[in-house]
Amino acid sequence: MNSQTKRIQITKTLIKIITEKGGRYMGTVLKVIEKETSGVSFNSYKYCHDTTDRSGIDYDDNKDIVWKEYGETEKLTKPVNLKDAADARRGYPSIFSYFLDGSRHTYKVDDMSFQKNVYPIIAVQIGVGCCERRNLKLQPALLFESKLIIVLPDRAFSTDWDGQDQAKPLLEKINNSLRRRRRPLIQFNDLLIYDTNKDDKFEKKGIAKIQDYMVELEKQLVADLVAAGKLNESNYLIKDGSLDYQKVSTKKNKNAINLSSEHIRNNYRRVIGVSKSFDPTKCLVHGGGSNSNIIANLKLYERTPAYRYTSSRADADFCIWYLRIREARHTDSIFDGILKIEKLIVTEKERIHGIETDDINNITAYLINERNPVCYGLDNRWANHLYPIYLTEQYVKSKYLSNDLFIQLF
Repeated sequence: MNSQTKRIQITKTLIKIITEKGGRYMGTVLKVIEKETSGVSFNSYKYCHDTTDRSGIDYDDNKDIVWKEYGETEKLTKPVNLKDAADARRGYPSIFSYFLDGSRHTYKVDDMSFQKNVYPIIAVQIGVGCCERRNLKLQPALLFESKLIIVLPDRAFSTDWDGQDQAKPLLEKINNSLRRRRRPLIQFNDLLIYDTNKDDKFEKKGIAKIQDYMVELEKQLVADLVAAGKLNESNYLIKDGSLDYQKVSTKKNKNAINLSSEHIRNNYRRVIGVSKSFDPTKCLVHGGGSNSNIIANLKLYERTPAYRYTSSRADADFCIWYLRIREARHTDSIFDGILKIEKLIVTEKERIHGIETDDINNITAYLINERNPVCYGLDNRWANHLYPIYLTEQYVKSKYLSNDLFIQLF
């Protein structure tokens, strides 16, 4: 039996479980939480954030980037067109062999009262996968992690919150409840806690905890690739999204991997971060003002000069530049079709003089050749997708339980 057939059979079994005898399997998780925490459920409408219309745009970056110092050896004053360089590399093996994407589906599953206040209960399916290109074909699941997570407020616990270990007994009871019903196919991997000390939006705080958790899984996959000797001058990794990881408290998140500067340079030496969405207003000129006009006016296959950015979040220096891979006249927005590209500055020489311009041009030319074929019509972000990343993302999402199936557990 192949994996796809097995997955279909498991899904059919789970649907049968949920619908049999009036749906007695529904609500198992919330009932356990309500009982064990002395909470009061309001049986709120359950929905998936990712399929509900929301205003605004989710950006991959959330920090101001000041174009102060050059990040490359040549002091360029205008964009560089790399069409000829990209064409010259067609027919040759790409330097990009690995593609990493992290994806999450978050759900609002209830509002529950604890200690005379009402807080949202969040759940999530997380998938992080790395695909490998071998013999010109993309091979799925070189590395893959899938997690089911519940996120509760700290007020769900009667004692002062002093660490994630307090969540373990509740998580065990939730999973034991599923097992007692002779339904061992679904088990939750972790229970996260968001703090309620400030008057921030609690739902946003819960989702932030989920994002931190997913980032740690991504960092672990990169570390595994490095440990296996997969990354080198001929085999780079494209990571979907920014490399500017915020440090996470290991006290509050037992899964946190806060690498030293040396380990960061070692692990991310051959990793390129590519962001599909970025906030152009955060690209600032030194002394004030925005560089968004320079980015918007990029022509097809042009990149901006590369600049050095020192991150207080990651305690590291990055080289950042922008590249247009689609013509603006074919897109909905002037910033559609533009990628934000990041590379870690590794050596002291690179920090002082910048990364070799020839290296940046080489990386960029190979990135241009990753843009086709497009996923037009299948994703509204099609203009910003590199195709192997799109396929990796689709592979990761194919491993999710259906939204209806997941929600009915609660």
